[in-house]
Amino acid sequence: MLSKNHGREIVSTIIGATKYHAIVNIFDNGERLTRFANSEIHQNVEVDDTIVSLTLCEGRKSAAAQTNVYDTASLKKFVADTEAMLIHAPEGEHEFIPTPLQDKPEPVNDTRLAATFDIKGRAETLKRCIATLPPNFTAAGALSLDTFLSAYGDSVGNFHYHTFDSVDFSAVVTHKDGDTGYGAVTTNSFDRCDIDAAFKTACEKAKAAIAPVLADLGAYTVVLEPEAVGNLLMFALFDLNGFRYEKGLSFTSGRLGEKIFGKNVTVRDDVTNPATFQRLSDSEGYLRRPVTLVENGVLKNVLYCAKTAKKAGVTPTGHALGNAGNGGWPLNVVMEGGDGTLEQMISGVKKGILVTHFHYCNTVNPKTLQITGLTRDGTFMIENGKITTPLKNMRFTESLPDAFSNITALSKELSPVGIFGGVALLPAAVIENFHFTSGQNG
Repeated sequence: MLSKNHGREIVSTIIGATKYHAIVNIFDNGERLTRFANSEIHQNVEVDDTIVSLTLCEGRKSAAAQTNVYDTASLKKFVADTEAMLIHAPEGEHEFIPTPLQDKPEPVNDTRLAATFDIKGRAETLKRCIATLPPNFTAAGALSLDTFLSAYGDSVGNFHYHTFDSVDFSAVVTHKDGDTGYGAVTTNSFDRCDIDAAFKTACEKAKAAIAPVLADLGAYTVVLEPEAVGNLLMFALFDLNGFRYEKGLSFTSGRLGEKIFGKNVTVRDDVTNPATFQRLSDSEGYLRRPVTLVENGVLKNVLYCAKTAKKAGVTPTGHALGNAGNGGWPLNVVMEGGDGTLEQMISGVKKGILVTHFHYCNTVNPKTLQITGLTRDGTFMIENGKITTPLKNMRFTESLPDAFSNITALSKELSPVGIFGGVALLPAAVIENFHFTSGQNG
């Protein structure tokens, strides 16, 4: 993993080799991954690929390139090649405005994760979990120790560097007849990294899922666990983007200040929350700032990069990710919860369906944000406040604004769910009038 001093040296070499305004981003999403299937570890992978991204700007022209070769001679050639591209680049719509000089605090990394989940630690953890499997069940999934590194530098003199470790675990436990259960952990904190509990959840759901039946199709009250809430919410978050908003591509376009969800839905992008993965500056060097996206159902803000902010006449929110002009992306999402527990929410449902999570979700109508997808790895009928019958997987087709306007209860506890390469803290939710349109016959 690239050190802070080495990152600063790369930035200095590039800036010193060009007369143009330079923006340098260095990324490395390191991964130490252990996969298992049929209750056996079958693969160990370690990947580190440090990418140096350079954007050169002059007036209304810019050129961008990337490399993963960063010795001094190669960097100077990289700069010269990018300069050649800049000379022939067409002029853009607006004059480039440099990012002002900003100081950035660095988040504290939990080093216990790396110390615990090295290759030996991952193997021992999985062996311990697999040993708890009951007869006639097998397990598959992955456990990874991930290291995020980001460094930013520019000709103004900005230099930001930060790195943190996280652990990502998921397991599907399968009965010999094919019925499955799921458990997962995504966290940057050793204290919140209970992999044994997540594996136990997958086992319990798989046992409860044996001999599922096909439910009648139609509208139901659903209880969505946090990961299922995240599977839906990510479609709305994708649309809370300055580029999509200004181009009229979002279901929210032109609706700032209007009610788009129910009054109990409040969603923020909050980089100050340490339980999210704190990337404290964006790819343009702007510090991320907390932004309320939806408050009591009302659309309050969308997220902007520098270019889309200038077009809209607003201040960049510090959420640029990748190419300039793509708007802003939320990576530190927190959705406010309610008062009860998941168990209390289930107990209040006369007849409904409990969903562990969804998969194969896709947009049907982007203007109304109607989406479709399938339940997976644990779907159960709720009758008179109790989980009764396991159900075969079902397809839903639903307008997300309608669904998030029909939320009647939210859990007090928030759980970390992976979204957009970051982590969202989400509650479980009860949604009325949720539509299932087809079911699994086999």
